[in-house]
Amino acid sequence: MSLSRSVGRWGRATVIGLAIVAAATACGGQDKPGTAVAFLGRNADGGIPSAGTMDQARQTVEKRAEGLGLGKTTVSVDTDMMTIVVAGDDGSVARLLAKTGRVLLRPVLTSKPFQVATQRIVPGRDARQSNDPAVQTATMAGIDCRLPDPLLGGDDATQPLVTCANTADTVYLLGPAVVDGREISDAKGAMDTRTARYGVNVTFTDTGARQFAQYTAANLGKQFAFAVDSQVVSAPVIQSAVTGGQAQIVGNFTKEAADNLAAALRYGALPTILTPQG
Repeated sequence: MSLSRSVGRWGRATVIGLAIVAAATACGGQDKPGTAVAFLGRNADGGIPSAGTMDQARQTVEKRAEGLGLGKTTVSVDTDMMTIVVAGDDGSVARLLAKTGRVLLRPVLTSKPFQVATQRIVPGRDARQSNDPAVQTATMAGIDCRLPDPLLGGDDATQPLVTCANTADTVYLLGPAVVDGREISDAKGAMDTRTARYGVNVTFTDTGARQFAQYTAANLGKQFAFAVDSQVVSAPVIQSAVTGGQAQIVGNFTKEAADNLAAALRYGALPTILTPQG
């Protein structure tokens, strides 16, 4: 199955905030001490995560670091606080490792170029996930894509979502999720031999394959979005039905960007939202 690129520039290396391959080396080498970064853990509803949830988050961060070849990485948990230290890192890599990495496949209902508004604001969840067309239109007109997204992957998958491309040049209205990223069993960065562009080869679980096959068969020629941490990183057009449980995300990716997106899909989302302290 082929998914054509339709999002222009926003498939570049800013793809999901996990651009961390070789970053530790760039920060000074893994033979040097790293800067410890503390993160506060919170559930999507603002509640305090359980000890089990924080331990699961720790294991996911460790898997990400190991899978990306970061070497000496220490992850410790104290109640609702997590501290990450990556050797040779000034703290930048630790912050990227702690990105939620929640992936949802959502239909694109409409989109428009982002235009700078006079008022700088990122509306809250109620406005951004409203089912009222008037509220959706007003939110798309007023959202400022240049500001950090406070949802950080805490959006409700069963509701629509007004959001931005992660490169801040497009505003989207997305429908409820059709496939959860938890139904992706494997993902690998690869070059598309037909276009000589880098992309990500995705393998779905049996459940995910069935869901995606049904959706793509019924929506040929339409756009859907890979939304990561509540922002759109790719919005391809469905050219044919997916019946084999695999898909390829093709865009203007660098090799590093494709590998980073694959890593987030492969190791899964963090079960809690981690916010850096200081």
